[in-house]
Amino acid sequence: MLKFREAPKCESGSIAISTSPRTLIARRYVLQQKLGSGSFGTVYLVSDKKARQGEELKVLKEISIEGLNPNETVQANLEAQLLSKLDHPAIVKFYASFVEQDSFCIITEYCEGGDLDYKIQEYKEAGKTFTENQIIEWFIQLLLGVDYMHERRILHRDLKSKNIFLKNNLLKIGKFFLNGTVYSRCISS
Repeated sequence: MLKFREAPKCESGSIAISTSPRTLIARRYVLQQKLGSGSFGTVYLVSDKKARQGEELKVLKEISIEGLNPNETVQANLEAQLLSKLDHPAIVKFYASFVEQDSFCIITEYCEGGDLDYKIQEYKEAGKTFTENQIIEWFIQLLLGVDYMHERRILHRDLKSKNIFLKNNLLKIGKFFLNGTVYSRCISS
């Protein structure tokens, strides 16, 4: 799998942003830092050189296509096209997809608040609780996002707190794409 060259860490622990052309991805995205990795691939925080001010930070999901057969590669591309049509405030915005060497890359909205699971653990460890109003507000946002998907006959098959993100204290459903296994298009009407 292609591993994007990560910038070296500074002594203070922050990531040093390299201006080397090797950190430029698709002639547009500059690697900032690695956010995580798993069996599906690796997730990076990138800055978009062509984005409007205030919208520069994005997430790049890198998925290896080395082991995929041609049909799976076509399916991944079709699924990315489907995601590009989802436009709802409670769903992580999809920006682009492309192939870079042996990886399928997906660019999505960055949610600075992290995932809901992390926020719940953070509150639990601090001995704090969410207000009833906050829970109701988030629940309504979640239901509106799920309803939007269901109206388009799309099922998210892995809806859990780790796949729900926070941006400006608003919930956003994410992690739709995982080698074609997280969501599916319903065939029946």
